[in-house]
Amino acid sequence: MAVLLTVVGILGSCTREKSNLGDQYFKDGEYQQAIEEYNKVLGIRPRTIEVIYNRGRAYQELGDEIKAVEDFKKVLKMNPDHVQGHLSLGNIDFENGDYEGAYYRYNAVVKKYKQNSDGLMFRGKANFKLGKAREALRDYDDAIRINPNNGYAYLYRGALNIQSKRKSQACTDFIKAESLGISEAKEALAKYCK
Repeated sequence: MAVLLTVVGILGSCTREKSNLGDQYFKDGEYQQAIEEYNKVLGIRPRTIEVIYNRGRAYQELGDEIKAVEDFKKVLKMNPDHVQGHLSLGNIDFENGDYEGAYYRYNAVVKKYKQNSDGLMFRGKANFKLGKAREALRDYDDAIRINPNNGYAYLYRGALNIQSKRKSQACTDFIKAESLGISEAKEALAKYCK
């Protein structure tokens, strides 16, 4: 029994190390190496949800949308409440112009976790693309109320304010987004707030 516990402990330690190495490769932008490390972990522990999710993100960064979607769906099959899995699938739908599908994914997160700032912010983006400006504005406002450091919510609310001819509010939002490190806000300031 002691030998079995030792082996389990060693395997657990090895998989954590490989996962951490994969995460480091991901952070460094070396996505193929990250996938290789994640695959090693999954060879030992095939049902490690966060490793499957991270591998999906690496596939997505490499432009392999099919494998990314497979991993995100696998994660949601194992844990239907996995917030990042829903958001990642929603982002893929959004990038492909399927705003209804994206809305569905983001809304699933917001319905389950009403205080999820990212879910609200992304749902706002989908609402905006679906022509629902009032709902988008409400989502951005709620995302900011929940997390005042959600720079992208300020950026997107600023874009909505530009479209709605509220330049002063838009520029205030862009300034706040830039102060939170959102590089796109600098471009928006230069374009709209001279």
